[in-house]
Amino acid sequence: MIKPFSLELYADNDNAKELVIKWLESKGCTAWVNPDQYGIDLLFKNPEGDYYSCEVEVKHNWKGAKFPFKTMHIPARKLKFTTDNSIFVVLNSERSHLIMLHGDDLRKAPIVRKDTIYTEGEYFIEIEINNE
Repeated sequence: MIKPFSLELYADNDNAKELVIKWLESKGCTAWVNPDQYGIDLLFKNPEGDYYSCEVEVKHNWKGAKFPFKTMHIPARKLKFTTDNSIFVVLNSERSHLIMLHGDDLRKAPIVRKDTIYTEGEYFIEIEINNE
């Protein structure tokens, strides 16, 4: 079962896109919200002129600087956004730290099925995280 869309959760997390745009711009990129509301969250161009896309997610169970788990789970439905030029940025609950994942790494990762507070048996991409 896929988590149904929640306008309330979307609105609560929407400012994360603006934070990631500011972070990308601090790295010399030009970034903007994707005008396609059904597409990946952000589009950006790096200083060399290469175009990329970026999906943004907030992990509310990640508090503080260090990611507290051995694996991270990204909803498998987001595989449609993985390309050679895509990144996935995951922010902690406070939006003070992030982990950046490459779309290519997500495509290579195993798919697992797990229950969440919103769903039962949803499919997720399981990414190992080096916590050291």
